[in-house]
Amino acid sequence: MNIAICDEEEQMRFVIRKWIEKQDIDCQIAEFSSSRELTQIWEYGMGVFPDILFLSIAMEGMDGICTAKRLRTWMEERQKAIWGSLPLLILIAENSEYMLEAFSVHAFWYLQKPVKESVFESVFAQAVREYHYLKPRKQAEPKELLVRNKTVLRKVPADDIYYIESSNRKVILYLSEEKIEYYDKIGVLERELYPGFFRIHKGYLVNLKYVEQYDRTELRMKNGESLLISKYKYPEFVKAYRDYILKE
Repeated sequence: MNIAICDEEEQMRFVIRKWIEKQDIDCQIAEFSSSRELTQIWEYGMGVFPDILFLSIAMEGMDGICTAKRLRTWMEERQKAIWGSLPLLILIAENSEYMLEAFSVHAFWYLQKPVKESVFESVFAQAVREYHYLKPRKQAEPKELLVRNKTVLRKVPADDIYYIESSNRKVILYLSEEKIEYYDKIGVLERELYPGFFRIHKGYLVNLKYVEQYDRTELRMKNGESLLISKYKYPEFVKAYRDYILKE
């Protein structure tokens, strides 16, 4: 489980982290001191997408409500479900002023400062239970990319993609009988397609399903193409590929 805490106040981040760690739950916790840092996760693929997000409303620059709206817009553009989906959004505010707006961004809960530990524990427990219900359902859904190319909008099943190449500000999807080029960031796709895809090089993201063989310098795909593999990525790739084979 991946948890993100976004609050300008270092003390508040510290307290929330401490309360989470007291629950003895297997999770990774990331802290953000601004909305700008947080939004880079989904807009630029920099970091791990959270399953549960604690988001403070009162922040300089872009406040929590605006940040939540950007997140929901990003999800809508990719035709992702918002109600009953991850991340579970828990807003934190000084008062109840923004409670109605919390509904508009589909918040899971609204915590009002000062937050009592007992209240936090109850809300967090509910969020964890919801996560365990939603995660298997999300993993069972077939992955698709929503591709915009000029005026054409289409869905491309991840299973149809052999590999993805980064080219300037564009990406190229290599399918069995066609190539699709459009504006996107390979880092964003890397996160969206995890764990079935692995980034073997800064310019290549491969579908593990179509890897035929590999050595320390390159791998060959089942369509006959050979791709360079970074020596820095090789150990991680071997582990990811073996994990994939064992699951299959």
